[in-house]
Amino acid sequence: MLTMKQKQRQSGFTITELLITTALGLSVIGSILVGYLATYTSSMDTLAASKMNQDLNAVMNLMITEFRRAGYSGNAASATDPTTNVFQQIDNTALEVFDSMAGNTQMVPVGDGTWTNGSGATQGSCMVYAYDRDEDGVVDANELGGFRLNDGMVEMRTAGNTANPDTCSSTSANTWEALTDGDFITVSALWFNLDSSECLNTREPDNVDNDGDSSVDNPEEADCYDTPLPDAASGDITVETRQLNITLTGNLTNDSFVQISLNQNVRVRNDLVRRR
Repeated sequence: MLTMKQKQRQSGFTITELLITTALGLSVIGSILVGYLATYTSSMDTLAASKMNQDLNAVMNLMITEFRRAGYSGNAASATDPTTNVFQQIDNTALEVFDSMAGNTQMVPVGDGTWTNGSGATQGSCMVYAYDRDEDGVVDANELGGFRLNDGMVEMRTAGNTANPDTCSSTSANTWEALTDGDFITVSALWFNLDSSECLNTREPDNVDNDGDSSVDNPEEADCYDTPLPDAASGDITVETRQLNITLTGNLTNDSFVQISLNQNVRVRNDLVRRR
């Protein structure tokens, strides 16, 4: 028969010891799971932020590439006489900024270095333009481009109405397609600003006091944004160098604290030449 001491040496864990061991084990496993979940969540947030950054940079780069081409024509006659360029007609195919999709009011220079819609806005959330994709010198519907902000998404115009090109509206046979996914990214701002553009009146110097300030051929007279033309039928040729500032701001739709803002200046390669 086993002695009392042998029985004690062969006995297992008590219930109390098992409960303590189980509790310690669960605590260790719980700590590991908490650490894993925190790492996983952080990694997913980083991945989402990185993808948002990549998507918005892709949109910005697309806009820059498109705007630089605005006004290009494959018609040789346009090179000889730029005023006849059908892709650079003001209030028609020329690059233009509008205050918004809803307002659909064109921004115009007011002579103090700023552009406005006439109601206080100094920048717009929609831009339209055109260029000769197939180099045939004819304005086609798919050559009327544009970008706008609509309900938290950036949209691109893939086709326009050749009879009414200068509009940010969805009507009039204009086709707009989303470039960003509203379920993933909310675009809070898309701004276009032309304040850095310059306009030169080629009539200067003409030895005439065109702005009525008792001085002749001063710099303001050569600036056709600053000094109005003498009359509607002056025949003056003006050259506008378009400098566009673009601001694009967006955040993750499910986490507004994760945000990115991009800003770029774009020099439109084709100057706007027109006869006034």
